[in-house]
Amino acid sequence: MTKAEELRARAARATQGAAPTTPEQNQPGAPAAEATPAPRPNVVRAKPVRITADLSPQVYRGLIDYAAGLAEAQGRVRVAHVHVTRALVAELLENDELQGAIARRVRAQLDD
Repeated sequence: MTKAEELRARAARATQGAAPTTPEQNQPGAPAAEATPAPRPNVVRAKPVRITADLSPQVYRGLIDYAAGLAEAQGRVRVAHVHVTRALVAELLENDELQGAIARRVRAQLDD
């Protein structure tokens, strides 16, 4: 078996999800093993999902200023902007009026 054939066979086995189980299956010309992928269990994702967003300097400054004002109002040294962002997304998911306002703003941004 040439190196190219060996690489092709290895790639085929990897995409099938199962390696040959008997020595006969390693021989050239041997029939490929029929592999049925195991069904994936229904698992709820437990790890948080990281998102990123590019903000203009003015919008970022507004977010930081809002978080600083919130910290002052709550008697804290600091409120991280990520807490504001998380609260905003949670509120968005629960508030129909806010969803409408966001939809209009997104539509306007996409039309620009």
